[in-house]
Amino acid sequence: MVKRYNTSTNKVVWSGVMMVTKLNDAKLWGMFFSLLLMLSACGGNSEQAKTIPQFAAAPMLSPPTADETFVLKGPRSNFTITRISVGFVLSDKVGNEGSITIKGKKLLVFDDVRVNLDMRDFASMVTAQTLDSIIDLYAVFLTRVPDADGLAYWIDQYNNGLTLDRMADHFYRAGLQYPVLTGYSSSSSNRDFILQVYKNGLGRKDASAPTVTELDYWAGQLDKGLARGRAARMILTSARQFRNDAQWGWVVKLLDGRNKVARMFAVDQGLNYLSETDTIGKTMTILSLVTPESTFLPERMIPTSELTFSLNATPFYGYLAEVCTPVGKQSWVRAHLDDVYLWYKEIVDVPVSPTTPDTAYFDALLVKSKDKFSFTASQASIDGYFQSGTSVTYGYTLLRQGTRLRVVYVQPGSPADKAGLKRGATIAQVDGTSLAQPANDVQYNALYPSKSETHSFDIVDPGQTQARTVSMTAINMSSSPVLNSQVLNADGKKYGYMVFNDHIQSAEQPLIDAMTQFKQANVDELILDLRYNGGGYLYIADEVAAMIGGSRTAGKVFEQLQYNEKYFARTNAGTTMFYAYDTKSRPLPTLNLSRVFVLTGSRTCSASESIINSLTPFMEVILIGENTCGKPYGFRQANNCSMAYFAIQFSGVNALGKGDYVNGFAPQCKVADDLDHLLGDTSEARLGAALHYAKNGSCPASNGSVSGPPPGKVEADPYPWRSIRLLN
Repeated sequence: MVKRYNTSTNKVVWSGVMMVTKLNDAKLWGMFFSLLLMLSACGGNSEQAKTIPQFAAAPMLSPPTADETFVLKGPRSNFTITRISVGFVLSDKVGNEGSITIKGKKLLVFDDVRVNLDMRDFASMVTAQTLDSIIDLYAVFLTRVPDADGLAYWIDQYNNGLTLDRMADHFYRAGLQYPVLTGYSSSSSNRDFILQVYKNGLGRKDASAPTVTELDYWAGQLDKGLARGRAARMILTSARQFRNDAQWGWVVKLLDGRNKVARMFAVDQGLNYLSETDTIGKTMTILSLVTPESTFLPERMIPTSELTFSLNATPFYGYLAEVCTPVGKQSWVRAHLDDVYLWYKEIVDVPVSPTTPDTAYFDALLVKSKDKFSFTASQASIDGYFQSGTSVTYGYTLLRQGTRLRVVYVQPGSPADKAGLKRGATIAQVDGTSLAQPANDVQYNALYPSKSETHSFDIVDPGQTQARTVSMTAINMSSSPVLNSQVLNADGKKYGYMVFNDHIQSAEQPLIDAMTQFKQANVDELILDLRYNGGGYLYIADEVAAMIGGSRTAGKVFEQLQYNEKYFARTNAGTTMFYAYDTKSRPLPTLNLSRVFVLTGSRTCSASESIINSLTPFMEVILIGENTCGKPYGFRQANNCSMAYFAIQFSGVNALGKGDYVNGFAPQCKVADDLDHLLGDTSEARLGAALHYAKNGSCPASNGSVSGPPPGKVEADPYPWRSIRLLN
């Protein structure tokens, strides 16, 4: 905003808005400067302020240190400011400053204004009514809206014992020093004072000036000893009683409009002009433009392009969403993590860069000593998978065992199934290149294509030594979350056996069907095979656990979610009970078992571990296999610019408050995975061990387990999103 002084008319012109001030000499400008020093925290420690102690009942607020100040190039209107839980994100809309997250700052300095970032805290120290009362004093005695620093000062004085009536006296005495600007004079009669209060404070002048009756009443109160500051406050309070009055309702609208604009300027925006002349002249102009009908013009005088921004608002980073430039995406990522990440206090500062991919930036911010699970993926792939289980695939799941890349299981009807691949088969080559070592990038992309592609594979089937070559084309297909469910008869007992691989939406009905089958068969035991189940939706895990526990778990706590301390309300509301109904409000079938066998492995993660942890307080849970992955954490999916972000937001504990299983759950019977037998074959090592334990109450001899190859370098997980605990 450009200031021009017109010497011929003695007017100050502010960007086309003219305000008559009758400036007769430079001495009056000096009076302006003194007024600012007395009624604003800015410069409160100066010698000038100290020479007028009657206007400063207590020492002024200390200015921010250099470390608490952040300077930007350009006017305030060039930037957006987004409040997040740990600070602010500043984004340059027109220049080359980019975006930056700031913490621990109290003051922003632009080319035209300062922003007091502590105004949210100051405003919260008093009630809305008290805040309005202080703002009223600026209008009635100084004819301007407050600057943020000055308003913060008087809020502080109020909280240190200064009453509003005494504060009003301070403002009145300040106004007396500048009769040309305020209309007050020490030589004014009581009636003249009341006339000026009605004019400055209520906008009542000329035809709407106070009546003789009003003048007589208030002048009489002053004659009886009522202090002028208190009288002004009483007049303002009385005026607000006429909100619905046909004659004087407009006065209340004017007061409301003034306070709205003042709050926007000083509280929401936290603004202070850089010079004393701007502070006085422009804040007076802003107030003078308020009318009972509109605040449009004064709002347009506020030097910001973000009139909806508020320092007092709840931290929110949604304003940064869908700004799909490199810097914009990184700014959103940082704000998102600063807000919801479980370990947000430990995030390191990583500068944004237009050359850094947003996914790499996300990864760089993670607390690696605690977090090995947060990840990103395309929104389309995530939504497709968790809603319907669809992904581009050949339909196999692979596991590296030393020099062999072996098939773990095959989806029915998939390209791999049609090519005759079975559990235990070895993929020796892809496109004529050996897979004896972990796949290189080209091989990996052939094994796990992101689009429909055709590749050749050399397959060594179980029990064979010679390879056969097959050609497979990847397709977009739905997975079968319940791969196998059957009733086994062994040792005079009925066992329900179910291979459950994915906690996705489409799993609900197959799970209910399997449990109904087991219930109708009156199974004596349940063997739940979760060795390849990385997790997914928690509500699916809850349903599974509830169907197993039945009356043992009905009405009990399934899991308590614990968020970072900023989201204590979510934590308080995060108790989930064992469900009795499915998502279509149908009663869930229940088995009412006293124990359950769970087959586990290193891929048993997250929501699958929730099933184990939630049932433990209420029944015997016997684990057969290997340690689970150790992931007591969960996510809420956050989408931005076509990417899905999964930052750990919460941990979970069971009804006993236990949940810190970062090292996984150890099995009662340690048994290596047996790829030489099909899932569901009672000779398969882990299933066989469960049957042995059910009969004998002990694990089979160690030589009955299958020894796996020593651990080594393996291919990266092509589907990291399968190993999560997700809230829908």
